[in-house]
Amino acid sequence: MTICIVGGVLMSFWAPLSAQGMKGDGGLSPYFSFLFFALAALVVSLAIIAGQQCGCSLIPRVGGVTSAREYFRLPIVLHGWGLLGGAVWALGTAANLVSGSPLGPALSYALGQTAPLVAVLWGLGWYGEFTGAPRSSVWCLVAMFVLFIGAIALLCVGGT
Repeated sequence: MTICIVGGVLMSFWAPLSAQGMKGDGGLSPYFSFLFFALAALVVSLAIIAGQQCGCSLIPRVGGVTSAREYFRLPIVLHGWGLLGGAVWALGTAANLVSGSPLGPALSYALGQTAPLVAVLWGLGWYGEFTGAPRSSVWCLVAMFVLFIGAIALLCVGGT
């Protein structure tokens, strides 16, 4: 729980700092901002992997330690899924940053926050996460979708 809270607080700093960094004539372009974001993600990912391999990580490990040899022996399809997920995430982040100029940083960030809806749709459709769930869970999901979409719509209307 502590990791989630700390991660959420740290993530909340990204949008305002990114918007501040791209402000004015001397600010970063959206593309250069994305480059720094991607480099930071690379550094953090390598730190997490190194921590996992050394047993020094705060993030719990699911299985045993995997060697680099075992990792590279995995079928290319498994690596491809990971690369595809990273590419989609990168494209979405870049689009979010580029759209900040015409829409404004607040509205652009709000629209970028629709990612949880996509994740829930994948969980429902592809993974069947709520198969056999009680009816009250389904109503909570419906309420979540309606409120989330309503909030995004209000942000869009308020941003014009």
